[in-house]
Amino acid sequence: MAYLYETHLHSMEGSACGRVSGRDYVKFYQDEGYDGIFITDHFYNGNCRPDRELPWEEWVHQYCRGYEVAKEEGDRLGMKVFFGLEERFDNHGQGYDDEWLIYGLDKAYLLAHPDMRTWSRADYLKNVHEAGGCCVQAHPFRNRDYIGAFRLTLGVDAVEGYNANNKPEADVTAQLYAKKNHLVMVAGGDVHFCGHVPPERKAGVRFEQPLESAQDYVEAILQRKPFTLQKPEGYPDLSMPIPPFEKPVIIYDRQGNLTDWDISAVL
Repeated sequence: MAYLYETHLHSMEGSACGRVSGRDYVKFYQDEGYDGIFITDHFYNGNCRPDRELPWEEWVHQYCRGYEVAKEEGDRLGMKVFFGLEERFDNHGQGYDDEWLIYGLDKAYLLAHPDMRTWSRADYLKNVHEAGGCCVQAHPFRNRDYIGAFRLTLGVDAVEGYNANNKPEADVTAQLYAKKNHLVMVAGGDVHFCGHVPPERKAGVRFEQPLESAQDYVEAILQRKPFTLQKPEGYPDLSMPIPPFEKPVIIYDRQGNLTDWDISAVL
């Protein structure tokens, strides 16, 4: 038996782009055959719902509400619900390009670290790892109008090799990038409402043993324990050519420091 988990999901309580309450996902995903979900709402520098003018403590309480109501519903229905977050980096006024999924932190950690609002990539790598968590780059080669450059950080613990809202060329490039740089690959739906991902593009990770906590997932990534990706069979076709990069590629080293490397160094 394999246990299936959605790793990338947004609620309307925490994410401005979320269209349903965290609690609404629980029965939906249970009926879809999942054993658990991670609520990964957009964090402070991303497309978050709570007003950034709020005092930090109140902001955190509002931000975590999507996870909390989902957890309450999950406990009622016997469905695992875990906490994560998705942060976006402000590139010195040059737009928002890269987003990371963070697992292994909790509400108490957020409350105790108001300085998270200004953390750099290097800060996230150092502080999340010290806290026993992990950093995953979400949809690293997604090409959207609001993305000014492809920014890659070699120090993350994993990358999304399959994102259900990516185009095939983005997932192909992500998987080849992960393989060359020995990064763990994960998969997620990047879900914003129930039914956002059609059944044929179902996403997530599968384990032979059930996850009892978010920390189990973190340890699986950090210790490179075996798990499989839930994705369409044969997708993506790794033989398809990678299209030319129409935007700059900017690379950060394993400590999160900016380099002058070009794409040939990592792909």
